[in-house]
Amino acid sequence: MVEWEREWAYEGGTSGAAVYNAGPMLENDSEAVTEEDSRMLLVADTCRREYEAYLEKLCGMGFRKVFENHTGAVDCCQLMKGEDLLYVYYTLRTGEVRVIADKASVPLDEFSDSYMEEGPAAHMWGTMDSAEIYQYGLYYDPCNGHSPTTTNCGMFYIIRLRDNRLVMIDGGHILQCSAEAVEGMYRFLRRITGTAEGERLRVAAWIFTHAHDDHMAACVRLLRTYPEAFEIERAMFNFPSHRVCSGHSDFFCLRATLREYCPNIKCLKLHSGQRIVLANVCFDVLYTHEDAVRLEAPEVFPFHDFNCTSVILKMTTGMGTIVWLGDTSTETEELVVRTVPAAMWKADVVQVAHHAFNFLTELYALIDADYAMVPNSRYGGNAGDNHQKLMDVVRRLPSPDNLWYEDETTGFRFEEGSFRVILKEDVVGGEHDGTALMG
Repeated sequence: MVEWEREWAYEGGTSGAAVYNAGPMLENDSEAVTEEDSRMLLVADTCRREYEAYLEKLCGMGFRKVFENHTGAVDCCQLMKGEDLLYVYYTLRTGEVRVIADKASVPLDEFSDSYMEEGPAAHMWGTMDSAEIYQYGLYYDPCNGHSPTTTNCGMFYIIRLRDNRLVMIDGGHILQCSAEAVEGMYRFLRRITGTAEGERLRVAAWIFTHAHDDHMAACVRLLRTYPEAFEIERAMFNFPSHRVCSGHSDFFCLRATLREYCPNIKCLKLHSGQRIVLANVCFDVLYTHEDAVRLEAPEVFPFHDFNCTSVILKMTTGMGTIVWLGDTSTETEELVVRTVPAAMWKADVVQVAHHAFNFLTELYALIDADYAMVPNSRYGGNAGDNHQKLMDVVRRLPSPDNLWYEDETTGFRFEEGSFRVILKEDVVGGEHDGTALMG
């Protein structure tokens, strides 16, 4: 049995012979582990009764529950005692419990918008007006390739909440962030919020699906170009430890930027079963890299493709739902179709995974979306082998016109049972101008 914190020992099941380093939030772990690194104990061959007894044990030791949720996939609970924050969840279909000593997150009862929790309805956000969702246009290589100044991947989404704050998802590649492109992003954010020059743009949360360099550059460039223009309240992601599973080095630049420009930011390491409410939007976490860890080698991330570290989120706003897949790959698909019940996948809109580079036939069938957003250009999404992979999505839509590409900016709202287009604009900026990521 692993030498876990003795007082937190799980009674029952079969504990892993080592702990999994689930990584820090903002600290730099390029040279060594950090004080922020979260550690996870995996317990197999257990049951709900033993899981519930474990929670009772922790509460008896002085922990208090700050969040609890029961989904069709997991029972989960976040507990706090002094500075110790534990996230514990039981995966129903596999009989596994994961105990995570989370060293960097804000407790969930402080992270979500508290006024939502005080509302009269448990699913209050579902009856509110829809947020505005923007698939922000990026410049893609016109030949679906790579060059010193272009790339064929990247992803950037912007959500405007009912209180005029923003939620940002990812942020494209540095080659899509020329000076002209970044100024275009900045002007766009001011325009859709009606925020005057000199007033700060309020970002309720910046979400990063995973630590690849084509998903984070806009955050770094916007903050370093307009250092007084943004108030970023929260960061949400779950990057694995660099010592366990390395992404691209750009995520060290991202962390350094957030540390420097957002000293008061609230951080949340995403774990399966979490529910985060921000104004009129709710995010449910369906998968993180922690779910893939196996008992036979509990210190290792077992999947070969780093894209499998992408978190999967289901978002609810107004009366509509979107599944955000990031760069989800086939190894993740094989796991989650077994562990997350079919009813939890159904959504109105799907973000096509990994720029249409992957087949996810089973997962797209479960999501069964009426609309799709593609983080790639029209040409790139249909070039070569990508075409058949994208058609795997399109053939499930009521109309092929219910699909939009990211070589233009498109805005949407859920209204009267449809995902209505409210804005269309051309991409601002072209090939990269040589500006370095850190400026």
